[in-house]
Amino acid sequence: MIKSVQIKNFKSVVDLSLDLGSFNVLIGENGCGKSNILEAIGFGAAASADKLDYEFLGSRGIRVTHPDFMYSAFKKAKEKSILISFLIGNRNYVYELINENSRKWIDKNIEEIRKTGIFEKLEETKNSIKNFNGDKNEIQDLKVAFNILENKVNEFKIVINQISNNQDTSSFIIYSPEQSSLRKFEETTQIYPLGIKGEGLFQYLKELAFDKKNIKLLNEIKQNLILLDWYEDFDLPENLMQNEFSLNIKDKYLNANLQYFDQRSTNEGFLFLLFYSTLFISKTTPSFFAIDNIDASFNPKLCMQLIRNLAALAKKHNKQVILTTHNPAILDGLNLKDDSQRLFVISRNSEGHSRAERINYNENRTMKLSEVWTKGFIGGLPSNF
Repeated sequence: MIKSVQIKNFKSVVDLSLDLGSFNVLIGENGCGKSNILEAIGFGAAASADKLDYEFLGSRGIRVTHPDFMYSAFKKAKEKSILISFLIGNRNYVYELINENSRKWIDKNIEEIRKTGIFEKLEETKNSIKNFNGDKNEIQDLKVAFNILENKVNEFKIVINQISNNQDTSSFIIYSPEQSSLRKFEETTQIYPLGIKGEGLFQYLKELAFDKKNIKLLNEIKQNLILLDWYEDFDLPENLMQNEFSLNIKDKYLNANLQYFDQRSTNEGFLFLLFYSTLFISKTTPSFFAIDNIDASFNPKLCMQLIRNLAALAKKHNKQVILTTHNPAILDGLNLKDDSQRLFVISRNSEGHSRAERINYNENRTMKLSEVWTKGFIGGLPSNF
């Protein structure tokens, strides 16, 4: 699990640290930097996968703009690199990202190693030994040089592997599901099994439904939909063709002759809840991910119970999650007495820099967290009106 993340010089973030639990919620006014924090984490995660091309970044939920707009652009900001670090266990993974030609971001530490030309020098020395025709003393000198270079290259390879093979973060995705994508049963995605907008959901459910090994997993997804009072069950129509993806959804209130309808007719709350349940329960979705605006399309009371359910699912299925919200009801589903559940207020200081403050459990607090927030006791609200 990622213990903490530090971000420097990314958009509205000049220098910010978050000590993470397994279930984290970010609140704050519009434009305070919540999404920027998620994108910075995604940026560092892409570096850990050694995939910093624009296509990869965009598919992970990062709004890619001109490099000058990715760096912090405050008056005192002079750095032309972005620093993201993850503390995992007792080890710190540090990524210093630069863009020299506007086409692709690179990790400065890896680039400096590559610029030494040591890998090419090693290969040249190896070929020189192989094709050598001189006396024994000279070839001995070449072999000594080769051994020195090989040891140095091995040291560099260890450094590169330490930077590039961070499995805890490399699959991080920022999900922002959209109703339009969730309704398209023919929609597929580059990212298996679920795309950032909800693409691929029905294709993946179809795979689960027709593989008997996944019956338990599919039943757990179904069970989490009982938050909707009208919902009774869903299944997949029989005899679907290979490129067909559809659901039969059962409403317990409907006439027995018209019990089922498909995802084109259902309400958006069902679609979002189905997506989140699948995301948290599946073994093939990332172990570390974010959801931007978790509260979309949900009734306030449902929001409260949704958070309780998702926090329990995160613990059960070993997921580490960061959520953003503008809905106070989300906070009432948090149990801050449980240290794995954490609430952060994101705001901007007098210079415009994004900052984060953790709200800890207080046994003397008598008001609901939603009231504490809306009454202005913890910040995170507009102050200009």
